[in-house]
Amino acid sequence: MEKEDLKKLHTPTLYLLGGETDIAYNNGMDDYKRINHVPVYVANLDVGHGGTYREPHGGEFAKVATAWYLWQMKGDKEASKMFVGDDCGLCNDDEWKFESKNQNF
Repeated sequence: MEKEDLKKLHTPTLYLLGGETDIAYNNGMDDYKRINHVPVYVANLDVGHGGTYREPHGGEFAKVATAWYLWQMKGDKEASKMFVGDDCGLCNDDEWKFESKNQNF
């Protein structure tokens, strides 16, 4: 994918990254900065590339990914609380570094 392709995004987008040691970190954060036309979220957990998917039940990354899919695909308002609101789950979790923007689209 080329950076120009980011303009083709038409749905809310989530980046799950493994922190600054993740080989995908710089590229993912650059994408996040460039996306300004759809809601975009980035969650970083300092575990490196591959996240926690090798842990039982996929670990913390799987919890976040599942909540995202439930919210985006099924409109689950409870799952959305992980990502939106002043008291969002990722906002208040010291383990995660979380940012979002363009939520008013």
